[in-house]
Formats: sequence, C-alpha cells, structure tokens
Amino acid sequence: MSVIDSDRPKASAGRQGTPPNPSRRRFGGISGNYIPFVLIIPAAAVMLGVLGYPLVRLFQLAFQNVNDYLHLSAPALDKYIGLDGFTKVLSDPVFWQVVRRSILLTVEVVVLSVVLGLGFAVLLNRVSNWAKVTVVTVLMFVWAIPAIVTGTVFRWLFAGTGGVVDYICYLLGGKGMLNHDWFANPTQGLYLVVAAAIVWGALPFLVIGFNAAMTQVPKELVEASKIDGAGPWQSFRHVVLPVIRPFLILATSLSFIWDFQVFAQIWSLRQNSPEPGYQTIGIYLYVRGIGSSHYSQSAVISIAMIVLMLAVLVFYIRQVVKIGEQD
Repeated sequence: MSVIDSDRPKASAGRQGTPPNPSRRRFGGISGNYIPFVLIIPAAAVMLGVLGYPLVRLFQLAFQNVNDYLHLSAPALDKYIGLDGFTKVLSDPVFWQVVRRSILLTVEVVVLSVVLGLGFAVLLNRVSNWAKVTVVTVLMFVWAIPAIVTGTVFRWLFAGTGGVVDYICYLLGGKGMLNHDWFANPTQGLYLVVAAAIVWGALPFLVIGFNAAMTQVPKELVEASKIDGAGPWQSFRHVVLPVIRPFLILATSLSFIWDFQVFAQIWSLRQNSPEPGYQTIGIYLYVRGIGSSHYSQSAVISIAMIVLMLAVLVFYIRQVVKIGEQD
C-alpha cells in the first residue's frame, strides 16, 4: 500500500506538469486550430461588403459608357464599350502630364516630410520633458486640423494682398516680394505652396512616430558607439537608423500612398477651381469624373491610379509581412 500510495502523487504531478495540447482547445465546438479563422470571418465579411462591391462596380463602369445624362435620363443606353474607355484616357497627353506632375509632387513632399520628421524627432529627444510634452501637444493640435482648413490657412499666408509670407520676405530685404502672387506660376504654387501645406500636415504623424521609434534604441549602443569614436552622424546612421528602419519604411510607404492621392489641400488653396497646372491625379479624377459627370472615364482613371500605386502597395505589404516575421 505504501508503494502504491507513494507512486500516486508522482503520477498526478506528472499529469499536472504536462502542458495542455493546443489542438484540444475548443471554442463553441470548433477546434483550436480553426478558432483564428472563425474569429476573423466577421471582419473579412465587413471588408468584402465595404470594399468588394465598389471595386466590382468600378471595373464594371470602366468597360461601359456611362455619364450623368445616360444614367438618369436614358439608363437603357448604357452599354459596354470594351477597352475604348482605356484607349481614350491613356492616349490623352493631358493624363500623362497629370501623372508626371503627381509623381514629382509626391516624391518632393515625401522626401521633405521624412527628412524633416527625422530631424525634428532627433531634436525632440534632446530637449527636456516639459518641452517635449509641449511640442507633442502642439503637433497633436496640428494633426487634428482638417486638410481643407490647412489649405485655407496657407492661402491666407501666401495671399498676394496682405499675405504674411509676402510681408516677412519684404522685411528680410525682398523689396519686390510685397504683393507677390505666389499662385500666378503653377510651378511655384504647386511645388512650393501646396508642398508646404502637405508637409505641414504630414509632420505631426512622422515626428511623433519617429520619436516613439527612437525611444526603442538602446542607450547602451549609442554610448558604446561614442566610446568607439563615432560622431553624431555616424552614431545615427549605424546605430539609430537600423533600429527604426521598420517604422521608417512603413512611414515612407504610407506617406507616398497618402500624398499621391492628395486632394483637399489643392482644392482649398485654389478656391474649389484648380487650374490645369495644379491638377494632380486626385484633382484630375474629380474634374473629369464627378465634375463633368463622366463616370466611366473616372473609373478608368481610378484603375490607372491603382495600377500606378500597386508597386508601392506591394512593397508596403512585403515590409509588413517581414516585420511580422521578425517579431
């Protein structure tokens, strides 16, 4: 009896120490291996309902000849025209001018936003806590301002009559800058004023994000690089950048996607009627599609816009997957 009794606790202890088999876990009669797929079904269904039908309808319109008159007055005249809509849009030289203008503006604002965001984030890590809290609070207020309001404010700042920027340039010695029209030349208005408005709206997200990423850099590595004789730039390049690289890639990709389809700032700066020289692909899509009621052409332009952004989207998704695998 003593031998049997002494063996029982050991067997019980062995059973208690055995980890549970994950495959035996069940949720509502479903085995554990399939629980994640079941839980994601509602979200997937909502995404398909919200995004699936518009995409299907978009591709359907691209192969049809639909405008406001046909859709409202004579819907029976709506017909499929095959690739004629694509041929008409892609053979239009204005479309390719808009694409080129959109790419140039996007590259400019993304580079400026990322570089300035990194610079301000580095400075934010070197100030006292109360100064950091103050700056972050101000950035949050800037981030909360709608893009339409930002465009209106920048239109006042760069106004040809009574503009603040003109007056500052005049005080700094630019005698010919008083009452200067910043929007007369679309190149100056788009790549300077519009770019400034876009960068202003993008900085809060980038500065706060880069600052948060830099807090993950081990201080021991930075101090060790200084002991080894590395300067501030070498320390930032070889120690800080590798650590914040995942967020840097994701932030740059998201910035490109957001800035490529910019609309509100340009629309507000040009008072709801952008000239041809200010038309990026988002403005061009609205003017040709919604403004002129050519829904089929707008669908073709939208598909072309998706294809142009596909490379960036694929790059972004691959980076997200890689970061997830590393974690």
